[in-house]
Amino acid sequence: MTSNSIVGFEALYKNTQNLRDKFVAYWDKTSARFGNNPYVVGFDPLNEPFPGNFIKNPSLLWPGNADREHLAPMYELIQEKYMANTNGTSKMWFEPNSFPDEFGAPIGHGNLGGVVFPVGF
Repeated sequence: MTSNSIVGFEALYKNTQNLRDKFVAYWDKTSARFGNNPYVVGFDPLNEPFPGNFIKNPSLLWPGNADREHLAPMYELIQEKYMANTNGTSKMWFEPNSFPDEFGAPIGHGNLGGVVFPVGF
């Protein structure tokens, strides 16, 4: 992860220069165009989202925090558009932050296969 991508994700979540608004508008247009197509089974608005600027806010590294603070509010805005454009029939698939929520870290004195934490939704 580069410093630019960390800042970019933070800008998306915090709506810097209306970036989140533009992202939601993109999904509004996309769902309006494809939402009622019988071959579209759902939408995934953001693949493997990053937690944001954990350097400025280390609490984002606690499992579930970035989901609650950043992703849930943005996903709610997008879901609102999906539902309006598809008469409530659209499915939104969403992912939690890939780190730390799904970080398969070994724990203890041996490799126990990693830990997957509950998401923050």
